[in-house]
Amino acid sequence: MGKKRIQWNEQTYLRFLREGRGQGSGQEYIPWIKIHDFPSKGVCSRIYCEKTHRIHHLLSHNEENYFYMLSCDPLVTDIREQFPLRLSETLEIAKRMHIRHPQKGSFPFVLTTDFLISRGDRLEARTIKSAGELQNKRICEKFSIEYAYWKSKGIDWKIVTDRNINKDKALNCRWLSQPPKLNELIPDHQLRSLVQEVFFRLYQNMDIPFSAICGFIEQRYSLSPGNALCIFRHLVLSGRIPLNLDVRINPLEPRTAGGI
Repeated sequence: MGKKRIQWNEQTYLRFLREGRGQGSGQEYIPWIKIHDFPSKGVCSRIYCEKTHRIHHLLSHNEENYFYMLSCDPLVTDIREQFPLRLSETLEIAKRMHIRHPQKGSFPFVLTTDFLISRGDRLEARTIKSAGELQNKRICEKFSIEYAYWKSKGIDWKIVTDRNINKDKALNCRWLSQPPKLNELIPDHQLRSLVQEVFFRLYQNMDIPFSAICGFIEQRYSLSPGNALCIFRHLVLSGRIPLNLDVRINPLEPRTAGGI
């Protein structure tokens, strides 16, 4: 049997607050909604992020694609998904705008923004939706509340649809974001730094094939097959090796400027 979905009411709302949902940042953040709480029309997933050192709860395939793109952005320092909007404020905004506030049963439902992103020294709020849903009047009314909420706080808010998400980039970022932890691959800190530096220097020479770099690194430092590729991924994620992520990464293709 699947896990029983929770019933939304005032007691659930108060319990979520006691649990600290929607609070904290980085590793300590707890999303307001977790994937087993409510039914979802999309494909839900739980994904560990090396950047935040915690598992993220994503409620659709579009959210997952966008999340991978955020996780690969060197300017992004924190990603808070399913971020709750303060209920007292959204109720007031809805009343002022003459919009019916979302409600489940007899208790108002807490609006959430899919992602609150720390990018450099600023915050960005992003809502993820399929383009077709923007024709729904009720959904647009909820967006009006969400827009007014973030505007009152001076935080940039935008809607991101599946048409705005580069699928090749999302797949690249998914591939880059899933290597083994480098400290587990090479436990010795000095050796780990040395191997990364050697790989980086070899990579600067465009005359050396990518496969030759990987083969040399694995043989020279007694690494298992495929481990050099993991080192490459870490160098890309750290920003040391820049890649054009809009084009699919293919380690088997010849190297090009801006490519692998």
